[in-house]
Amino acid sequence: MMNFEEFKAWVKENITSKDWKETSQIEISVVKKNNGVSATGLFIRESGQDVSPILYLDDYYIHYQNGELLENVIRNIRADYDKKVQMAAVKIPNLQEFENIRGRVIYRLVNYEKNKEILEDCPHIRLYDLAVTFRWVARIDDVGVSTSLITNKQVKEWGVSVNDLVLAARQNTPRLFPAQIIDMEEMLAGMVSFILYPSAIPMYILTNKQELNGASALLYGDILKDFANKKGADMYILPSSIHEVIMVPADRINDPTKLLSIVHDANTTVVSIGDVLSDSVYYYDRKKDQILVKA
Repeated sequence: MMNFEEFKAWVKENITSKDWKETSQIEISVVKKNNGVSATGLFIRESGQDVSPILYLDDYYIHYQNGELLENVIRNIRADYDKKVQMAAVKIPNLQEFENIRGRVIYRLVNYEKNKEILEDCPHIRLYDLAVTFRWVARIDDVGVSTSLITNKQVKEWGVSVNDLVLAARQNTPRLFPAQIIDMEEMLAGMVSFILYPSAIPMYILTNKQELNGASALLYGDILKDFANKKGADMYILPSSIHEVIMVPADRINDPTKLLSIVHDANTTVVSIGDVLSDSVYYYDRKKDQILVKA
């Protein structure tokens, strides 16, 4: 059985054929993802193609280790590539001009310390122990969402500032990824066939309609202020992942230190490494209209 390095070389040598993408350029490189997670990306660049789907060879290698025949691996890679190209069959704007993507710029919340290396290469804003990064949306529909990180190089080429990105993202993110607040008790009741007794501590999930990178909804205008005023209480905010946060009325919490343990335990046992947002607990003060870090 080939080791991973041999497997990568074999795929690069055999992925194209006279019947499939013979003139394409093949590149294999490490892709840095959220929270220091990295994967081995396969890029198949066809002539005249500005954007190439990424296929992660780590997953295919696992199938190979589990007994998948090499010819089936190649067949699956090609099929997955064709599927991704078809899914991404949208008109990509001319990326040389900022005006062409201004309406597609969004922001995303990530952990600052865990993403220092990536943050060196992209515009961002430090926010507590988090960072606000910026991406542009290539596709968003019922099939899926495809975005790309905006880099320092692109910002320089466009001749724009971080403030330009902020202004665009502030308008686009709530529009493209509308917020939703879910009562956790109602959600759980809908998943079972019996009636649940009311919980002693109400909990609410803040995310977006796509439930993808939904923690960024924390930055949507007056969403925290309006919700806290509606409930008549300040809110503890538990960053359950990059995809959502949990809000808990502060007047229902007797020992806030237990919330830290909940977040820490979830991040180490339930949430995948790439989806961790923070080990902190935040506090929203209605009177100050401000988020504070409790620890």
